[in-house]
Amino acid sequence: MKLPVFLMLALLVGPTKAHSTPAFVAPLADQSLLLDVAATAEGIIAVGERGHILLSSDATNWQQQTVPVSSTLTAVTVQGQRIWAVGHDAVIIASVDNGHSWQIQNYQPELEKPLMDVLFLDENQGIAIGAYGLFYRTTDGGANWLREPHIELLDEDDIQYLQDLKQEDESLYEQELSSILPHFNRLSRAGETLYLAGEAGLLAVSQDQGRTWQRMEIDYYGSFFDIRQTTDNRLLAAGLRGHLFEYQAQDGWQELPTNMKSSLNSIVPLADGHTLVVGNNGYLIWLNDELQVQQTEEEKAVLNALPVADKVIAVTETGIRFLQK
Repeated sequence: MKLPVFLMLALLVGPTKAHSTPAFVAPLADQSLLLDVAATAEGIIAVGERGHILLSSDATNWQQQTVPVSSTLTAVTVQGQRIWAVGHDAVIIASVDNGHSWQIQNYQPELEKPLMDVLFLDENQGIAIGAYGLFYRTTDGGANWLREPHIELLDEDDIQYLQDLKQEDESLYEQELSSILPHFNRLSRAGETLYLAGEAGLLAVSQDQGRTWQRMEIDYYGSFFDIRQTTDNRLLAAGLRGHLFEYQAQDGWQELPTNMKSSLNSIVPLADGHTLVVGNNGYLIWLNDELQVQQTEEEKAVLNALPVADKVIAVTETGIRFLQK
């Protein structure tokens, strides 16, 4: 079946009148659950539960920032001095001063759906994704966000069902669309190519800045939490219960033997051409010519990591940690 042309069913979204509670400034915020970390023009930023945003210039001393929401923040992205973070309550917040002050761009607790990732292609073009097919796009740095329904990411039977439903009942179609789309968990970029990972075996690729997507066939139907091209040009996908796959031009997706059952959360390309995959229960997978599995002493979930000089800084369920092989 030919995939449908991208449907221009887009809803303008923005800051709502729902009242948001500012994040509580906690003295031990750097020891709380943190979910993402990124490099900024001035150092490093980490985001996490209860709206915590931490900045550091040396990866050792961290300062919590004043944030207008207390929603858990799941992801952060940086373009120059501009930074965006997303999270629960479909929240999107932005900073134009390297993370020192923040403004709400979107806040919809009534949706009861989290945003899971955000990616900006430049200072104006950005995408935020999340649960039940949430997919927002901005072309003006986040002043306005448009919601896009990407039904081409469903299987052919579901696409046909929605198309038939749309002809019969427009309102029911929109309700069904918001429940039938899978969770979108992670976006990544490799040159002009975008990749998307989600639940129910969803891996997809786009060559037009995410306006249309093509599913990538894989013989696995569990959730994926990351898909990423590494510094040595390997394309990897990581997900539930230790499942780690590599895409090979001739044979498609092939599973790598991790021999573990803990979910894998993020794929981290390292400066030396190697790759680190981080997961629950403190599991770390170091990839070069060989695959080596390691577990931290704390055995706490590692959500993401960032190489900085000769260090690897990780965000975990118990705060910021340094990782070494």
